[in-house]
Order: sequence, then structure tokens, then C-alpha cells
Amino acid sequence: MPALLHAKTAARLNRSLSLVLLAGLACSAAAQDNSSSNEQIWDGSPIRDAMEKVSDDVRLFNDHVVTLANPYMMGRVPGSKGMELAKDYMQTFFEQDGLKPAFPDADGNAFSSYRDPFELGGQWEVTKESLVAMIAGKAMEFEAEDDFVFTGLGSSSTSAGQAVFVGYSIADGPDGWSSYDEDDDLSGKIAVMLRFEPLDDEGNSQWTEGGGWTGEAGLAGKIAAAVDRGAAGVVFINTPGANDPRISQLSRFGGGGGRPADVPVFFMSPEAGAKFLEASDPKERSIEEIIEFANDGLGVLELGAALAFTGEAKRTPVMAENVGAILPGVGDLADEYIIVGAHLDHLGMGYFGSRSGPGELHPGADDNASGSAGLILLGKNLAKTFADDNRPRRSIVLVAFSAEESGLNGSRHYVNDPIAPLDQHTLMINWDMIGRITNERLTVAGTSSGDGLTEFIQPILDNSGLEIVMPANMSGASDHLPFYQSKIPVMFSIIADFHADYHTPADVSWKLNRVGAVKTVNMYHDIIEAVATSPNRFEFQTVGGRQQAASPQMDIKVRFGVMPGTYDEDGKGVLIGGVSDDGPAAKAGLQEGDLLVRWDGQKITGVEDWMVLLAKHEPGDEVKVGVIRDEKEETFTAVLEGR
Repeated sequence: MPALLHAKTAARLNRSLSLVLLAGLACSAAAQDNSSSNEQIWDGSPIRDAMEKVSDDVRLFNDHVVTLANPYMMGRVPGSKGMELAKDYMQTFFEQDGLKPAFPDADGNAFSSYRDPFELGGQWEVTKESLVAMIAGKAMEFEAEDDFVFTGLGSSSTSAGQAVFVGYSIADGPDGWSSYDEDDDLSGKIAVMLRFEPLDDEGNSQWTEGGGWTGEAGLAGKIAAAVDRGAAGVVFINTPGANDPRISQLSRFGGGGGRPADVPVFFMSPEAGAKFLEASDPKERSIEEIIEFANDGLGVLELGAALAFTGEAKRTPVMAENVGAILPGVGDLADEYIIVGAHLDHLGMGYFGSRSGPGELHPGADDNASGSAGLILLGKNLAKTFADDNRPRRSIVLVAFSAEESGLNGSRHYVNDPIAPLDQHTLMINWDMIGRITNERLTVAGTSSGDGLTEFIQPILDNSGLEIVMPANMSGASDHLPFYQSKIPVMFSIIADFHADYHTPADVSWKLNRVGAVKTVNMYHDIIEAVATSPNRFEFQTVGGRQQAASPQMDIKVRFGVMPGTYDEDGKGVLIGGVSDDGPAAKAGLQEGDLLVRWDGQKITGVEDWMVLLAKHEPGDEVKVGVIRDEKEETFTAVLEGR
């Protein structure tokens, strides 16, 4: 049966990779056709010449990472065809290199499957949607997907009610500004509201300088303000004239990230919204005059219209899978386990977690095709090392985790349902972004989580050919975290110097430092060999003298919109290396170079502190953020968004 499975998987993979190669040849041909327009034409074969000068391992790593980051893999988002191909790819090479299945099969037989499935949220699918206005006895019908969409921000319902315009539906803006009077009652009514916040003449916020929106523009707060006053439904209008590209998009917001409202929520296009408001305004004002009314915060306006709507949707579970293989141990140490992990998933088209916005392919070459490619290479080399070695040694499990980007789901699933009791797990090693090493600098965090581990591996670190950066505190919200929270020693490696391509479409394979990545793999090969054969265990201890407060069930549901500048932490805070243009941090006024030191009054010493605090929040929560800027601490208010 395993041979048959291998043959089927390999055949499917070969067909898929053939398409990848054909696509690559087509691109090459196109490039040749356009060569006459290039200012510089390369002579010879620079890529071939470079590959001749590197080791076989570097060439193998190159093959794997280029394949996993190929656009054909669709950004490896869970549930996509591309992710299925990526999982097939990992399994094929685990099998080919002689590693055994790590997981039980569907019948519970141990070590019989390379796949470990788990449920990951669900896909949100609209099954029925309609929106009709009755104005002066005449029906104004709206076309689904062109004029409006039913969104995942609310619940399914079929109903009707009097329409009331609530401006921007902001309950408590700057200096007491509000869309509402104290006694406004929306019971049973449909709240029609504008997106964003009061506009200036150029379509920008009146409340910020230099562009962007404040936290008052957050959708969750607007919905809550209307629902708290009794609204039976919400209709957003993408504000005509707003200086924001999102006004041309009718997003369904079906990706989850928070509890939906108990009423249906629709979005209307600027054109349909203007048509409706102008037709239903009792004073027959233009859309520009109605927006000015909203800008002034003059309370709610009864419209001369009723709205009838239907919004129905269903959520179907998405199944994700970790892909894992084991190199069984020998002798008295065989029932102890070393886990080596790297997350295989990425962001797909960037509909969550993107720093540049949705709609464009995010290949995820460094994050984390680099770690996954390294895992394949490591498995091959470890299998060779231990092929004829009968020394007592621990079992080594290689796991390509899924759904890391959406909240460490794959690693948490493993911790909740491990292949052996957690107290038999002696070390967890995690790679996340090892492909863009610059100046030979690599972060190795967590070594002090094992008593005596740092001293034991120090000679290997010294001989790695890399400059090893070892933070004083535990760092990195990646797949090692659930293991650390379960009191298993961990080691975490990531590039020491972050790049601006993180979580953007620019994270592509040609930019990778293949030699540096292979140095990392080789260093960990030696560490794993030494730890696997050592008679001593390195007992767990907290890093930096403090115990992690979060539980293994930690689930970060919110997005702040910053990129840490480094994981080389010194206990002074989190350096902000980048700020997403439309994220909560940008809207609040944070900037690249700020040092995040306080969160709702609590001191932050590093990324791990911050992740624990983030995990306690829901979308729409308002937080006070303290940062050091120009040697002074400043406080900003941010409204968190769903991931």
C-alpha cells in the first residue's frame, strides 16, 4: 500500500511539476522574444556558472525552494489547489528519502500516515442575497455583486424595515463629535451608514494629517454603534469621493476574525449608494450635500424609504493537514522525540495578513518556502547520517505545519494531539524565514529554554560559518510557541535582519540567499545529531527568568499592521520595522522606527510579551499604545481589526 500511495502521489506531482516547467519555459521564451527591448543583455550563463560553484546541497535547496514558491502553488494558502500540491511535494521527498510516516492513519494505526488533518475554520459562501428599496410606492432594485453584497460581518436574515441614515455611525469621535444624539433609537430600523469618517475637500480624513484614517473608521465599531441602538440591519455605503481605493471594492469580509454581528450587514457601491440616498432624502439633496450633513455629525436622518433584504450564507469547514515524517530512534532513547518544524503555508492572494493589501499573489519564498525546503534537505541528510548508525538515539520527527499564518493552528493541533505524550518530547526546533540571511547573521532564540542546551551546542554554533544572534528573551510568534508554552525546550531560527518584502508579493525566490540557508540547515543537522545521541536531556526552564502567561490555546484573532524590525530583542520593547498602509497602526499614527513599549498600560519587553497581549483581544477593541519616538514616549489609540 505505501508503494502504491507513493506511485500515485509521485505521478500526480510529476504531472503538476510538468506544468510548472512548461510555464517556466514559456516565460523564458517570452523573455527571449523581448530581449531586443532590454537595455542590458547578459552574455554567457551566469546562473549556470553560479550553480557550478556551489555544493550539491545548495543546488537541491534551490530546486525545492523555487518549486514551493512558484506561482503555480498559489501562495500555498490552506484549502487551495496549490497547497495540496505543496503537501504532495513534501510527502514525495520524505518518502523518497526513506523517512517513515509520522502520524496515525484514519483507523488509528500509529506511524501509518504522512498527513495529520485538522479542521480550520470554514469557507463563507453566500447562497442568497437581495436588496430592494421602496421609495414613494416604487421599488428600487439593486443588483447583487454590482450594486451590493451581503457580507460576513453579520448574520443571515430575511427582513424589512424603515431606512434611517446614521452618517458615519461614529458614537464618540474626537472632541465629543458623534453621529448620534443621546436619545436616538433605531429599534427595528435599517441603519444606512457611510464608510470611513468625516472627509475634507480632497476626500481625506478631517481627523488626521498626512493621509490615513483614525480608529473611528473601523467597521466593527460602526456596526456596534447602530446595533446598540436597536438597528435590525446595517447597510454600508462606500463613501463617494473618499480618497481610498477600497471604495471601488465590494468585499464580502467572509474570512472571519471575530464574532459577526447578530444582524445582517450589507455593503453598497458608491454609485448605488448615491442613487439610493438622493432618491430617499426628504430634502432632495445631492450626494455631496448629504455627505456634508454626515461630516457635521448632525444626528440621524429618517429616509423616505423602506429596505427589504435577504442575506443567507453558509460556512463549510476547511480541512488543513500537517505533513510529517519520522526517522525512528534506536535503543533506550527511541521513545523520546525531537521535533523539527517549518510552516508550509502562506497568504495566497493576501486576503489576510498582507502588508500591501489583497488581490495579488504572495509567493512566500522566504516565508516560509525557505524553511520547508530546508526541512526536505535536512531529512535527506539525516537519513544518510543514521543509515548504518546503531548508536542509541532519539526519534526525529520532521513536520511541515499548516495554517501558521492564520494563528499557529497546525502546531497547536500537534501539541493538542501529539504522536506521543508531550513529556517524551525533548526538543522542538522551528525554522521560519531562513532564506534571506544578510551579512551571515542568523537569529537562534530559545536555547536557554533547555537547561545546559546553550553550552552543549555552542561549539557547533561557533563552527557554523554564521554570525549567531541570541536574544536574551524568548522571541517570535511562530510554531515553536505552543511547544514552549507546553514546557518543551525550543530553538527558533529566523533571519536576524528583516526585509521589507515580508508578507508582500515581493517575497520571491530569486532574492534568496541559498548558501546562507544551507549553512543553517547544516548547522542544525549537527545540532540534531548531537542532541539525538546525547544520553542527557535538557530539562525545560523559562527563558529570561519568566514564565509564559498564555495557554497553549492562544489564538490571535486581531491584526495590528506592523512588522517587527528584528527578533534580536534586548528586553526594551518591539522595534517597528514597517507599518501597513491601511492597518490599525497606520491609522493610529504609528511609524516605522517607533519602539513599542506599552500596550494598554502594560509594559512590553519583546515580541512574546506582545503576542500574549494580542491574544486577549477581539476585533474592534480599542487599545492605548505607547511608543518611544525621538527619545520620548508618545501614546496613540488604535482600533484592532480581524485577521
